[in-house]
Amino acid sequence: MPAKPAVRPVARASSAALTTPRSGFDWRRIAYHTLVSRALDDVEETTNRMRNSVPKEHVVLYQFSARGHDMAQVILGSLINGVHDGAGAYYRSRPFLLSVGLSIPDAFGSPLGRAGGFSDGRDIGVVCNLPSRAGCTVLPMSGDVGSQYTPAAGWAQAITYHRDSLGDANYARCISVALGGDASVATSGFWASLTMATTLKLPMLFYIEDNDLGISVRGDMQTPGGDIARNLASFANLFIRNGSGTDPHEAAGLLQEAVALPSARTPDEVHDALRPIEHRLLCTVVRAFAAGGVRPDSAHSRRWLLD
Repeated sequence: MPAKPAVRPVARASSAALTTPRSGFDWRRIAYHTLVSRALDDVEETTNRMRNSVPKEHVVLYQFSARGHDMAQVILGSLINGVHDGAGAYYRSRPFLLSVGLSIPDAFGSPLGRAGGFSDGRDIGVVCNLPSRAGCTVLPMSGDVGSQYTPAAGWAQAITYHRDSLGDANYARCISVALGGDASVATSGFWASLTMATTLKLPMLFYIEDNDLGISVRGDMQTPGGDIARNLASFANLFIRNGSGTDPHEAAGLLQEAVALPSARTPDEVHDALRPIEHRLLCTVVRAFAAGGVRPDSAHSRRWLLD
């Protein structure tokens, strides 16, 4: 596999920088939601391992753990907090949903197909949605891999309509985010929405969790050369970031940049949000992280892409 592009180093002048929390974040709340997510995974995994001795209705038919995805998703969720922000999630996005308002009872009930869950038991529990609760709206998803992208792009386009055509200032700094794994970048939905976002310069962030293994298939069998960021480097209106999703300090810094960039309205604001970028009025973000748990050897090879 070809060498990965160099990851932009994070300044670490001393050991103190490694332990000093980055300002501007509620780290207790981030830790709380991360631990809640892991506890939910633990309960489901333990119950499923005991499927022969527990009531059948307690077994989660489609159980997708988010361990390794959780911390960075929760940080992202803490930044996507506008009442007109939108998100397109996928089947490992429960940490993000917890951080934007999903209750613990609903988080438990949805995978079991219980009333009060995402779909009142009409669909598998990881097919999620979350109406706005004075914050981000998580759009209804379907079970198809890659289906989350085009609705998120449509939400971003609606933001620009309200903001620019209707002149509604309430949409001035709103964004749409689409979350996905590395396998989803091989889908038509990803490429269609990426084309929309880059040609129309939509306020959209693509958040791709990359651990070089998607749906039990190696990354180089889903992306030519196995390097998502390098393959997208020729896209116009696309700014690329690489970073670790397992380092809270680094992840928080890159996520702050990512969220600030697409919501910037003027070239000066874009310049202030992310100095190396060419001056653009509106920007889209594509970003890739690694997921932990499945392939420990690749758990730190996370890649970010930004427009």
